[in-house]
Amino acid sequence: MLRAVIFDFNGIILDDEPLHYRAMKEAVSSLGIDLAEAEYLEEFLPFDDWSCLSAICEKHGRNLTEAERERALFLKSSGYARLLKGSYPVFPGAAELVAEAAARYPLAIATGARREEVCQTLETTGLARYFTVVVAAQDFTLGKPHPESFLLALERLNARLDGRLPAIRPAECLVIEDSVAGIEGARKAGMSCLAVANTYPREKLTGANRVVDSLREVDVRSLEALFGEDP
Repeated sequence: MLRAVIFDFNGIILDDEPLHYRAMKEAVSSLGIDLAEAEYLEEFLPFDDWSCLSAICEKHGRNLTEAERERALFLKSSGYARLLKGSYPVFPGAAELVAEAAARYPLAIATGARREEVCQTLETTGLARYFTVVVAAQDFTLGKPHPESFLLALERLNARLDGRLPAIRPAECLVIEDSVAGIEGARKAGMSCLAVANTYPREKLTGANRVVDSLREVDVRSLEALFGEDP
């Protein structure tokens, strides 16, 4: 039985993954690193900024001083804000599915994005009221494909139930993701996964229970069908 839905953020709700790549590319270029888009997508996309920067520098043999690290992270953050230009492009179908799902289930976000970025987007787009829990980069240590963020989101959803209902189990959760690492993290958490081919081609997302090209194809009844419930 489906009892909760956990959304990824970048690449699922906010159409900004290309902006994150461009901002990180600019930041690490100041360190003498040329970051290719394919390399970023294959190896670094699921990480939060700190982990992403660390992994890129480790791969390219670049040891950073604390001052260099802080400056690169500042360049990434400020570059992203500049590229975003105060606009919050939500994927087609995302707002509609969030509103429909929230009418039936508690919703959470589990993302490697910074909390301030997530909350600003949700407030500006009017989606904040639909989410019971937001788990962001500051809340966990191990990024996707580790299941920590998904399990923490579930733990906090259950805490909000305040003992009024039986606790939601991982097997009763659906994760909506766009990345290979996100799918792996959801499965390791014992959760089902719907993958959306917003960032990766469909053939890379076959580890999910279902793959769609856009959230415009999805309604709540089709999500329930993934759990053996009659549509």
